[in-house]
Amino acid sequence: MDLWRSAPNFYSEKEPFCTVTDKNRVLSETTGLCTECLNEVPGKYEAIDGSVYLRRTCPEHGEKKRKVWGSVEHWEWASKYSPDINENDHLVVDGDHACLAVIEVTRDCNLSCSYCFASSGPGGERLSFEEVTHLIDVVLERGGTRPIQMSGGEPTVRDDLPELVEYATERGFGHIQVNTNGIELGKKEGYAKTLKEAGLTAVYLQFDGVTSETYESIREKDILEEKHQAIEACRRVDLPVVLVPTVVPGVNDDEMGDILRFGLENTDIVESVNFQPVAHFGRYEKNDGRFSLDEAARTLAEQVEGIGTRDVLPVPCCSSYCQMATAVTQNPSSSDGDLIPLTSLVDDSVYDALSDMVDETDWMRYLTASSKQEVQTEGQTGCSSSGCCGGSGGIDVPEFAEGLLDDALRVSITGFMDADAGDSERLANCCISVPTPDGELVPFCGYNMTTEDGRYEMRNRNNWGGVDTSGVPSPSEDGTVEIETPPAEGDD
Repeated sequence: MDLWRSAPNFYSEKEPFCTVTDKNRVLSETTGLCTECLNEVPGKYEAIDGSVYLRRTCPEHGEKKRKVWGSVEHWEWASKYSPDINENDHLVVDGDHACLAVIEVTRDCNLSCSYCFASSGPGGERLSFEEVTHLIDVVLERGGTRPIQMSGGEPTVRDDLPELVEYATERGFGHIQVNTNGIELGKKEGYAKTLKEAGLTAVYLQFDGVTSETYESIREKDILEEKHQAIEACRRVDLPVVLVPTVVPGVNDDEMGDILRFGLENTDIVESVNFQPVAHFGRYEKNDGRFSLDEAARTLAEQVEGIGTRDVLPVPCCSSYCQMATAVTQNPSSSDGDLIPLTSLVDDSVYDALSDMVDETDWMRYLTASSKQEVQTEGQTGCSSSGCCGGSGGIDVPEFAEGLLDDALRVSITGFMDADAGDSERLANCCISVPTPDGELVPFCGYNMTTEDGRYEMRNRNNWGGVDTSGVPSPSEDGTVEIETPPAEGDD
């Protein structure tokens, strides 16, 4: 089977985004979320001047229209990969669909970043050990031993983080990440080793760019050197690293290619890059409009020779508009440093077959960079599970592609759903969950979504826990935590 295909350029200057007759038309109807109250309201996706907009009408707050995708053509191409809509309660993630559980272990942090979905900062609440272990048990009861990620806040400000990792390990979890800015990892001698010995399988490292200016803008502090120190600490103990850039247009979107190349130069320890275009929930500096997945893929393709926008394929378990991924490696026949995206070996029909053969946990482990040793032992990547990319599944690939996966860097783009893109039907297909104190697994984007004036409205009215308003937590005179609420952004 010939799997080679050329990637169409959805942003060619020689061709318009869409024909004149396509400029204004309804693409589909949905159940949207009002940006001011997050209540379910009638919504529809519309093609306007070559881009995709989500229009919603709330009986209390009126009509809202937001641009959610850069190219109508790319939107319609991606729609072919969307799974069926989950008919279950959109505020509960079914255990079989919970690819990853994100456990908020603290609201305290050693930074006060300009962008933070959790609205964390110095002085935030730290959950007790028993509260966190209860949340771990909720994941086990509802979803089994799915991959988990300990997040915050900054988890490493907890002295008992190794004990929490050990507890999860003893409960049977085999894939445990810590979401961290890396400051403590690089500073504390032996800390990475302690976490690995407790059962940590990967570090999910905030890594916004390769320049000091980027960190000064996004993190309010130059911590570039601390990032390198954290990576070296992980390298010394062979603890895999996932680089996680928050991508802000006009700040660090021009560094996406450099971040990918940095990952390729360090594949002995860096196993994945997960680009996260900035989502406007929690604390954010300003809202200049949504940086959609197709625009992020285009930006990456412009900066990296050999990658096309279509080489970044939707992940099959969630909406096509939530996550896309590829894997890249050096082209052995090129002397110019060109890359080969392994997804260029897979045509649409093979993708459909893989979607049926590979379950959601396999795909999420693939994206979140299970260690190569774990992959080789358990066969947990999509390619090894289904026999593609030179495996035993009966698919012929070019001779030079055999074994390329061994040296490949996995690259994903995650577009978290904020109120601008609020869609209840997409939320029903969310496969990233958050455990709540009352024993449920709820959608990550629903848990973190904020209204235009900064309220975590879904978590508030459903008693999911966490802070109730975005801002910077700071200790008051009596020791309690107050929230400084930023001014609301303007409408359209």
